[in-house]
Amino acid sequence: MTTMLVNVPEKEKSLFMALLKKFHFKSKMLSEEEKENVWLSKMIDEAEEEGGEVSEDEIMKTLKRNGAKI
Repeated sequence: MTTMLVNVPEKEKSLFMALLKKFHFKSKMLSEEEKENVWLSKMIDEAEEEGGEVSEDEIMKTLKRNGAKI
């Protein structure tokens, strides 16, 4: 099974939910905290691949840029 994250505009939410239901796909809406955790995990993974570290400033900038409420 594959997990996929999709950002859907609010006005299109009902269409996507209907499609997911029609095709019997499981779906889950992420809370703001869960979204932040996904971005933090992504930053950590990228840093480990590069063999370096991610600064706190870089993490905060990315979270804010992606709509996290801090």
